[in-house]
Amino acid sequence: MKKVLTAALLCAVSAFATWDYFPIKPAGKGEVKIGPEFFLKGDLTEIGINARARFSVIEGLEIAALLTGEGGGFKIMSSNDGNDTEITGLQQPVIGLRYWLPMGLGIFVDVGLPVSGEKFEGATQLNFKPGVQFSTKFTEELALGSEVGVLINMENGDTKITPGMELDLGVELDYTIGSITPFVAVNVLTGLTKPQFDGNDAGDAAELGIVPSVGVIFAINEMLAADASVAFGIGEDRYGDDMPITINANIAVSF
Repeated sequence: MKKVLTAALLCAVSAFATWDYFPIKPAGKGEVKIGPEFFLKGDLTEIGINARARFSVIEGLEIAALLTGEGGGFKIMSSNDGNDTEITGLQQPVIGLRYWLPMGLGIFVDVGLPVSGEKFEGATQLNFKPGVQFSTKFTEELALGSEVGVLINMENGDTKITPGMELDLGVELDYTIGSITPFVAVNVLTGLTKPQFDGNDAGDAAELGIVPSVGVIFAINEMLAADASVAFGIGEDRYGDDMPITINANIAVSF
């Protein structure tokens, strides 16, 4: 039972990967981001690298490839109480598609590909996350972005595990002061259906989790930017006694 629920949680964590909640770039423009991520939870410490790329194919339509996940999309170190867990390598990559409408509404779908490293047994399912986004600017400096998405997991044929469906609600506020943009955000996650093992219920739906985060973006010039953020997982029933903390930083190149 514990193995089933752990697998379900790993899959859910790796698949919430939409690029952001704000309008996409103009047609023919794109961006690449890369940077380290640190994940801390009790005695567990993980370090990895995130990498993302997006491109606006036509006006309003963006495609993206994202290598992200708990402790980095490519995990380079994982230890528990000082002992190497040997859980390293490629986590589940995601292909994303967003279409943005003129009235501040967007629709998207993320597809988690079942090509994780063999040690990420719980994140090898094919999954889909469709959803809608809304963004608006209150002033020239203050912008709001938001999202509602549902993660839909397919069965892992090797383990016969189907993690339950998850609801993801997110909102972010950005305030731009010259070349600096501080932001605050919060995600609310909750299970919609129970995980399944070989077609039968295998525990309760995932509990409520709240993930607040704060960060800042530095626009170096028209092509280069840097950002850093920290996020906390709140919800003892979902995360246990130890609050998970995620710290990441990125360098972004626009083209």
